[in-house]
Formats: sequence, structure tokens, C-alpha cells
Amino acid sequence: MTSPKAQTDNPEEEIVEVPEPLLFNISFARLAELKRSAIMLVAARRVPTCPSLDLPDSELTDPQKLVNEIADHFEDSDGFITSEMTIQEILFRTLLSRRNAPTLLSDLHYELTERWSTPVRPINLTEVGLRIVLQSDNYYGFATVDK
Repeated sequence: MTSPKAQTDNPEEEIVEVPEPLLFNISFARLAELKRSAIMLVAARRVPTCPSLDLPDSELTDPQKLVNEIADHFEDSDGFITSEMTIQEILFRTLLSRRNAPTLLSDLHYELTERWSTPVRPINLTEVGLRIVLQSDNYYGFATVDK
């Protein structure tokens, strides 16, 4: 009796692994590792219509609350994000405007290269390059989000 032959894949077929889409956000834990104050970093980006501007800094205790406040009021302020800002600052403010929700790398790439790139300041960066920028950050607390 012979055993059935195992089916072999066609050697001419190329197997292409599709990487899982990467999600990024601002990690308050990462900021703590970097010995940076998430509250002060976020509070510095508040717009003039944010109610917490009337509070002393010592009463600001929850960075996510500040993020939500910024997301509620950033549209009231022209210039919350401008093309003159650094790439990382644009990304940081984009995530703030989205309530720090985990955001696809491809969405962040689109924001940079399509929305904030101008003829005067072109932003010519690949998604791979953007991933390296985000993963090598040691100021804003960018981090990949596990699914």
C-alpha cells in the first residue's frame, strides 16, 4: 500500500505576505517612560476656546480629558495645524484632533502628503519613512497600538 503524496505548492507561485496595518496613537505611558509630562505637552496645544485655559495648571490632572477638550474646540481656531509645522507636530495635532484614537499609518501618511503638503513645502515621505519617524520618536510619545 502506498501513502498518498502530499500536495506541493507550485514553486513558480510567489507568496507575498501582507503586513498587518499599523495603528498609532499618543501613548501617555510612553511619555512617562520618556520622563515627559503628558498633561503639559497636551495642554500647550489648547486653543483659545478651551474652557480649561481658565484653570491653573496644577488643576489639570487628566491628559485624555484635555485631548477631548482640544478635539471639541480645535475647529474654532484657525491655525491649529499649519503646513509650516514640523511633521511630528502635524502628526501630534492630528491625533489630538481625533481624540487620540488609534489611527492607521496610511491615514496619517495621507494627512501629511495630501492635506498638509504644499508647493512651497512639499512633504515627500513614504509610509515606511513615516513609520520610522513615528517609531523613533522620543518627544511626542507616538506608539504602535496592539490590536
